[in-house]
Amino acid sequence: MASQRKPAGADGARGAAKSGRLQVSDATIDQILGRLRRVEGQVRAVQRMISERRDCHAIAQQMAAAKSALERATVQLMASSMAECLRPNGTTDEHELLRLTDTFVKLLS
Repeated sequence: MASQRKPAGADGARGAAKSGRLQVSDATIDQILGRLRRVEGQVRAVQRMISERRDCHAIAQQMAAAKSALERATVQLMASSMAECLRPNGTTDEHELLRLTDTFVKLLS
């Protein structure tokens, strides 16, 4: 699937950001997808634990771990997107940077 992705900026990083397309490197996408696959595995484990009527505390602990992993993936996505807006070899997209900053702040509150 990685071969189908275009490198960041391949179709004009600044113009694409305005259209709402994700502008981060393929390596960052691979890292985030890896995190999401781990979260998916954690959620499946939680489902199995519930089906097996396992200990409530153990289930809650695994749910908290999955939530934390998803939050880390979200932070990585937002930070990478913000960094792309501030790349020194391109113009800063102030509107997109403001949108990302607002979203990031909402996630932290």
